[in-house]
Amino acid sequence: MRVAIIGGAGRMGAWFGKYFLKNGHEVIISDVRMDKAEAVASSLGARTVENNIRAVKVADLSLISTPIDVTPKVLLEISPELRESMIVAEISSLKSKVLPILRNLAKRGIKVLSLHPLFGSGAQEMVGERIALIPVRDPPLEESLVKDLFPEAEIITVDGNVHDDIMAVTLALTHFINIVFASVVGERDVQTIKQLGGTTFTLQLAISEGVMAEDPMLYASIQIDNENTIKYLERFMSKAVKLKRIIESKNFDEFIKFYQSTRESLSKDEGFVAAYERMYRALRAL
Repeated sequence: MRVAIIGGAGRMGAWFGKYFLKNGHEVIISDVRMDKAEAVASSLGARTVENNIRAVKVADLSLISTPIDVTPKVLLEISPELRESMIVAEISSLKSKVLPILRNLAKRGIKVLSLHPLFGSGAQEMVGERIALIPVRDPPLEESLVKDLFPEAEIITVDGNVHDDIMAVTLALTHFINIVFASVVGERDVQTIKQLGGTTFTLQLAISEGVMAEDPMLYASIQIDNENTIKYLERFMSKAVKLKRIIESKNFDEFIKFYQSTRESLSKDEGFVAAYERMYRALRAL
């Protein structure tokens, strides 16, 4: 199969380029950063084409791996050139703006996949990794397609609205917390703090530094383009203010009550019992 990776010079685009090459497919890379695209293609053993239109014209599968705000524009750009029965997949982490376009493409007989890889470009291989499948028009067909393309992955099917709501927690809220944490820590002498930091701080700093090493435009889109973000930030801020007031008033009983209530909620997770052990295993891996 001939696979076109649009945005193939990016981290995830390059990752999928490597994946498809490893599995015996021909890979074509298209990216506005032509110099970088050529470097990535050379390192992988793929080839480049001059633009997205040229890429989709020769492809059996077109995988769009572009920034969140760019993906809808790319879909509209390539739409006139798409032919019936070819596969078009996108892997953006927000779905509200791409699903209407994909539904229109599906009406034309084009096979469409809305995917969200729940792993980063640091993954060594596909085995054991998870991919969210957001149904567009024909769930059984789409599930069959994604399983054929990624047989080693765990496929999780989820409604688009539910997906974006959950991403407001797992991405937007998580990034928000770590960006603010990094902002506070960065005001101090980080090296001195690290010397005295315990387990929790060391892990939190590693996560925060990993977040801050990413593309700020990507994280801005995750925060701003998801309509569900604000409601979770408001809930977070409300609970943070409540806990701050408990601490300010030196109310030990209310602190313990808040803590125990939160722990009781989390204990519904079957993995909660082993959480402390997992934390130390993660620390040893650093």
